[in-house]
This record gives sequence, structure tokens and C-alpha cells, in this order.
Amino acid sequence: MLGAERRKRLLHAVRAEGVAHVGTLAERLDVSPSTIRRDLSALQAQGLLNRTHGGAMAEAVQADEPDRPQRSGVASREKSKLASAAVEHIAPGTTILVTGGTTTAAMVPLLEGIERLTVVTNSLHLAVDLAGLEEISTVVLGGYLRHREMSLLGHLTRQALEELQVDEAFVGAYGITEAGISGAHVDEAETDRWLLSRVRRITALVDGSKFGRSGPVRIAPARQLYRVITDGSAPEDELGALRAAGVDVVQV
Repeated sequence: MLGAERRKRLLHAVRAEGVAHVGTLAERLDVSPSTIRRDLSALQAQGLLNRTHGGAMAEAVQADEPDRPQRSGVASREKSKLASAAVEHIAPGTTILVTGGTTTAAMVPLLEGIERLTVVTNSLHLAVDLAGLEEISTVVLGGYLRHREMSLLGHLTRQALEELQVDEAFVGAYGITEAGISGAHVDEAETDRWLLSRVRRITALVDGSKFGRSGPVRIAPARQLYRVITDGSAPEDELGALRAAGVDVVQV
């Protein structure tokens, strides 16, 4: 395969996935990892993609998502209902992962009283809220700081989770379709996708407005979801597709 054709296919693969890793790309194109790294550097020099640790991400593939302070006051009553339904499914003595987001943050005050609970998070906002609940064991994953969301991302975050066994993850999403849940920010979605690949069950908290909307990066396919908690405004046809994929759908 000529270099130009290989780089064209490489760029297509990165754009299709949003984020891709060197090893996966090398296997797909049947070339060495060093060749992939050279091609990625050449494509980055042309401004066609961005290199990341161990791979690359598509250029400018970030959805227009409001800042956290803008989102925190939106539909707060609905978020509280979703959070309350999620907490009902948490058994004493379990270890859960709660990723950053205003919907998952609504779970924290409701966790008080669940015995022998361990909460793992990469959100500094959630860590601060959990600091007031001394009976809950809290593990904060390390990483580099995304200031806008006060979340910790990257390979250090992933390495920290390698030491833990997590029963269930609770996660929000920018969008959800019958294909699964997606994120708005590439770096954050990449970290979330890796974290969710290391847990036993995934519960997504999404209100009806998130259905039919897709972010630039898929976080988890529908087949990986254990449960989706949503409200009465969610479209029934899309809920039916999730149920057909084996997802437990809870409406509140």
C-alpha cells in the first residue's frame, strides 16, 4: 500500500472513531506501530488530526456543550429524580464509579446511609461533595485536569483504576441512541470509555432530551449498557430498541 493511500485510510479511521490507538491502527492497516506513528505525525503537521498519548484524535470533533455552571441549574428537578432512581439500585458493600456531570452529581447527597459503600470518581466536584460523607470510602483517580469540568483525565486516570475492582459505573451522557451513549468532549469521552470498559455494569442516567443526539465520540455501545434510567419524555421507539438490545430501561 502506498504511503498516501495508507495515510488516507488512517485519517478515515481516526475520524470514524473520534479517538484511535496506535496498536489498533497498526493491526487494521497491517503495518508496524512505528509506521503508524510517523503517519500520525505527518497528518498532525498538516493539521488533519491531533496526536495523543498512544494514538490520535480527530481535529475539532467537540460538540457545543455548555459549561458546567450553565448546565447545573437546568432541569434540576428531573436530574434529582434520575439520581434518586439510580441510588435505589446500589446495594450495601459495593464499589461504584461515578463520573463527572451535573446529573451524576445529584446522586452524591443521596448516598448517605448506604453501608460499606466505596465511591470511585475522576471528578473533583464530586470528590469535594463526597468529603462531607465520612462514612463513604472515596477514591479519587489521578490524571491531568480539565479545568472547564474539573475532571481528571488521561493515562494516569486509567492506571489508577487498574488497581480497583468496580461493581457498577454511573455515568451521564451528551447523547444516547440505539447504538449507545456518546460524549461531547474527545479527551473526556476517551477516558470515560476506557474507565467503563473496566467495570462490571454500566448504568446511564439520561433525560429524554438526550435521545436521538450523538456526540463526536461513542462512550459505550448499547450492548455494554446494563441499565438506562430516564424520564417520561424519552421516545418509546428508542427505549424499545434499547430493551431489544438487552438493556434494563427504568423510567421515572
